[in-house]
Amino acid sequence: MEQPTSFFSFLLVLVAIGLAWLAGYRTRFHQFPGLKRSSQQDYFVGLNYLLNDEPDDAIDIFIEALEINSDTLATHLALGTLLRRRGKVDRSISHYQQLLEIGNFSGREQCEIKIQLARSFISAGLLDRAERLLEELANAPPAIREVVLGLAISVFQKEKEWQQALRAASELQKICPPHRRQEIQLQASHFHCELADIALKMMQLDVARDELIKAQQVCRHNVRIYLMQGRLESLAGAPREAMKMLLKVSQFDPAFAHEAGQELRSSLQKAGLERQVAAFAEEDTEHSNEARQILDSMAGIANAHGEDEVLGFLLLQLKARPSLSLLAQAMALAVRGDISTKVKVLELGSSLLGQHLQNSPHYRCENCGFELKSMHWLCPGCGRWGMVKPLDDRISYQHEDMSTPL
Repeated sequence: MEQPTSFFSFLLVLVAIGLAWLAGYRTRFHQFPGLKRSSQQDYFVGLNYLLNDEPDDAIDIFIEALEINSDTLATHLALGTLLRRRGKVDRSISHYQQLLEIGNFSGREQCEIKIQLARSFISAGLLDRAERLLEELANAPPAIREVVLGLAISVFQKEKEWQQALRAASELQKICPPHRRQEIQLQASHFHCELADIALKMMQLDVARDELIKAQQVCRHNVRIYLMQGRLESLAGAPREAMKMLLKVSQFDPAFAHEAGQELRSSLQKAGLERQVAAFAEEDTEHSNEARQILDSMAGIANAHGEDEVLGFLLLQLKARPSLSLLAQAMALAVRGDISTKVKVLELGSSLLGQHLQNSPHYRCENCGFELKSMHWLCPGCGRWGMVKPLDDRISYQHEDMSTPL
């Protein structure tokens, strides 16, 4: 994701300060007659580009002015990173390749350059080249190997090579600091879930069950496991087992109770427990602040008591927990009812609210804030697993305003 221009300008100012010292050093000790321009002049030309909000030209000048050696490597790596983050990925790749070709660097320094080059390959979508480059770093020191394995996992995720991602994650757990292990275990658990999802689509239920067991062994609190186990048991014709799995969802993460609700009601019906569908719906609603759970509960209430009862139920819920989605449903029910004087208002309101809901996100990543309309276990924004959660779409209101009848 591209950073704001001001952020890069600030970084370039820092680079410029360092280059000012280096330029002064070269001017005093390495200035030869006959050159068109001194390093000091290069620095001021680059600074002029920077002040005129032309950072790309400034980066080119700084790269040209800076010698390539161990003392300047950190600055070269930073400039290549700036190019990549500004979307100039081809130039970033070219710069890192030039460093490898021209520079006389130690083995560790070459590893650092290759890591940045691999990042640029990944940004450019050149995943096969990134993978080959990372394979060259298989024998790197542990600190560098940790970074390499993290990048390899990123590549395998994009390629959907889940077995390779699992191997990399297993190796990474052995060398990473203890505080990172929980995050890596959650990643590995999701990789097993991805394999289980593939097996479910092919109706290979035994394979899917084995993968979900492995996922649970790796990371027991991954709520996705229990959602998938519920679906698996339902497909296997074991609705009671599906119910057991789905009821665990709220224990591990109440935010996903809605995701389990529909499958749970379906399992209750398949088990011949229709009466419990309505009871579950009403009990679930009493403890829920999630409007979508309430809407899901209406089917059970309608089967038990009829549509008129549903409308009364919705009006009560609107007083307790106002929500656009509840209001839209109540208006839609009122249109089909006997409140003829409100038909036109209800039709217009239902249409407008329906459009609003259609265009609104339903999920958000807790790590980076990325909003989505559909559920993704792997956040497209930050690449973290298990951070996307359902949004609460209740309307903010002052409590005293709720005394006004609907």
